[in-house]
Amino acid sequence: MIRTLFLALIGIVCLGVTAEAQQSYGKAQRRDPLFLRFPEMADRYWERSETSTASNRVVAIPMPKQCAFLYADSYTRGQMSPKEVQDTALSACNRRLTELGPLGENYSVDCRCQVVISNDNYLVPRDMLPDDAYGPVSIFYRDDRGNIARLNGVVRYGALIGRDRSVTFTVDNPRGERVCDGTMTNEGPASGQFSLSCFGGKFGGRGSYESKTGAPNDHVIARGQTGRGQPVVMVIGLPAQLAANTYGGV
Repeated sequence: MIRTLFLALIGIVCLGVTAEAQQSYGKAQRRDPLFLRFPEMADRYWERSETSTASNRVVAIPMPKQCAFLYADSYTRGQMSPKEVQDTALSACNRRLTELGPLGENYSVDCRCQVVISNDNYLVPRDMLPDDAYGPVSIFYRDDRGNIARLNGVVRYGALIGRDRSVTFTVDNPRGERVCDGTMTNEGPASGQFSLSCFGGKFGGRGSYESKTGAPNDHVIARGQTGRGQPVVMVIGLPAQLAANTYGGV
């Protein structure tokens, strides 16, 4: 009888360990694209002593990868289990995503937060993680009749705006069709010039941009003129509704 109870207890413990165990898809490295995309998070995760030496370190981002325009990280030295720290990061990520408003005008996919790093281990396959920088984008402009038009979608760029001298980017509409190409040229710590060409050259613009950090989310605001002298505004990093309410008046 005692032996039976002992074996049963071992079985319960093993089940608990299995439930807690998560498959690792490799070790995170300081120069991985995800950390290059979010330098402040990289600084906390790898550099700052109060967080880089924490007993549990977790990063959550919206997935799939084209949705990864924000993050939440969580650290602890206390008695919290890895699962509790993961839940904290996941909750913070979902809260930030909800606070920014609906994403349906930019994305045709369902963006949901997911824990992607826990204690230096990737919890999703590496090819599913963002290899470039992505974010929602809205372009506001006036047409030839003076009416305000708007183009929403997803922007993708392979370098850091404001940190690299020149950054090329593409814009896809919510159906995943490429509609614009452009370049941002850095002239200062958080500002520079941009050029934009859309719909096979039928519409374009150029002007200056500024990077803004903090609430409601880190974003880029670019203002200029179309080839016909009409105003154009591009917002990277805010969902369409929030971008329109903040900058859509052109």
